[in-house]
Amino acid sequence: MRPFRSLQFKISAGLFLVGVLLITLSALRVHQRSVQSRRASMRDMAFAEGSRLSGMSQHLLRRRVSRAADLELSYASTNPDLRLGLILDGDDVVRHATHQQLRGLTLKETSLDEYAPFVMNVRSNMEGRVYDQKDRMVAIFPFWEGLARGKGCVILEYDLMRPIQAASAVALHASLAQALALSGGCLALWLMLKLVVTQRVAALVTQVRGMDLEVDPSPGIGGHDELTQVSAAVRTTHERLRHSEQRLSQIATNMRDVFWLAPAEKNLKPYVNEAYTRVFEREAPRLLTHRWDWLRSLVHDDRRRCLEILRSLRDGGEAQEIEVRVASPDGSLRWLRCRGFAVTSSDGHTQSVAGIAMDVSDRKNLERRLLDTAEKERRRIGMDLHDDLCQRLAAALMKTGVLQSALAKAGSSQGTLATELAGDLSDATGIARGFARGLAPVGIEALGLPAALSDLGDFITRGFKVPCRVECSASDTSITGEPATHIFRVAQELATNAAKHARPSWIEISFEVGRTEARLVITHDGTPYRQESTHQSGMGMHLVRQRLDALGASLTFHAAAEDEPVTAVECLIPLSHQVEPPTYHEHA
Repeated sequence: MRPFRSLQFKISAGLFLVGVLLITLSALRVHQRSVQSRRASMRDMAFAEGSRLSGMSQHLLRRRVSRAADLELSYASTNPDLRLGLILDGDDVVRHATHQQLRGLTLKETSLDEYAPFVMNVRSNMEGRVYDQKDRMVAIFPFWEGLARGKGCVILEYDLMRPIQAASAVALHASLAQALALSGGCLALWLMLKLVVTQRVAALVTQVRGMDLEVDPSPGIGGHDELTQVSAAVRTTHERLRHSEQRLSQIATNMRDVFWLAPAEKNLKPYVNEAYTRVFEREAPRLLTHRWDWLRSLVHDDRRRCLEILRSLRDGGEAQEIEVRVASPDGSLRWLRCRGFAVTSSDGHTQSVAGIAMDVSDRKNLERRLLDTAEKERRRIGMDLHDDLCQRLAAALMKTGVLQSALAKAGSSQGTLATELAGDLSDATGIARGFARGLAPVGIEALGLPAALSDLGDFITRGFKVPCRVECSASDTSITGEPATHIFRVAQELATNAAKHARPSWIEISFEVGRTEARLVITHDGTPYRQESTHQSGMGMHLVRQRLDALGASLTFHAAAEDEPVTAVECLIPLSHQVEPPTYHEHA
């Protein structure tokens, strides 16, 4: 800390300035009082001296004893403050003076001519007065002169500069003594504050700055004052934080999931637990210099979503959860379910962004196995329907035809019933074959996904009596195998749900393949599909979500508008996700 900003300096300097101000005010007051006292003393002395000389002059001049008058005036001139003394007769002629060269001159010829109006005023009243000027004091006293009864006058001019300087010297000496006492007191206070406050505060600051949650708390500062209590409180807080940090560190260390914390300020270091190295297969210390090093482990298609969520959390958004893929060096993929949230202060400002990344690869593999098992079971049931039930229905239809011919030859009235039975069996056979082809769509392997979707449209048209049109922009597509099966099953579930529950008058299945993604849209004019039903526990939508995860696809519901009362469900499938897993590359 800079010395001029310390409490030691501020308190000492403040006390010194207050003391200087008080000393200055005291010196001014002492000087003023001393000057007033000396003026009053000079006034009394001038009044007494003027009265004495006027009486003596009246007595001596009547007796014409001039030498005695000079002697009395010389006694008065022994006062060092007397600048000039004059004894005037009634005609304002100088009869006696402290300066002999002024004898015989008139008042106007002397340096005291400015006091002529005062002389006239005193003679008119025949009452002596003392006039106090700025730096001079003049005593004018009248007397009766001789038998002619002329009005003489005594004028004494005193210089006040020396008394004023003496008063200033007295005030200065008193101020110097007080200033020395003040300086000594401030110096003693400075040293005392340095010993009692500054050094101990510096030790307290060192104790606070040295708070390391990985080491034991420092003993703190000694004493029995308030700073000691603060030091003890810091030590207690350090112990509590250390114990809490140890518990949290143990929990984070033993977690199988990745826990991370990214402060909003760039100069603060991010934190990850030990699971980060195992899950992301990257060194944690690299995050200290390269904050985004973890992003290189993610599949390229998932990076943008992660960045968008992090940006939203830093802006104070709500907690979000996504699933991303991590590419291992051997080329395999690892699925992570990531939940991020913002850590805010009391005023709502985002201090950091934290989250947990759970490895759900085993669950994903299990779900995929369940999908494969379900698909195999579907195909088995479809094949059983085709090879068993459909064949039995076909045989029953042939027997019904033979029975119909026999009844017709016999002319039986039951021939019409046999004809209706043959028609019902024919319809049942067609429906059963449709179900069999829906459960085991051979067109996917043989003719491709567009042909399978076309068969799906025919099945919905026949099975639910709802016209279903299928439009495919590409007759030949590179999507085959398991991804094609997933896309077909998603379209099958969404279209079948629309036919069952929306009561539409028509349904349209649209599938098109672009450069980077494929687009599947199911459109109908029935009851709008409720998006919140995607969160229900229905087996059909649960399987749809699993297939979407396997495809890396997204599902969007477009509600009907007033100008276009149709409902659409859009599924976007990234084509890059349908190829082999990306190979891991280390970036410099």
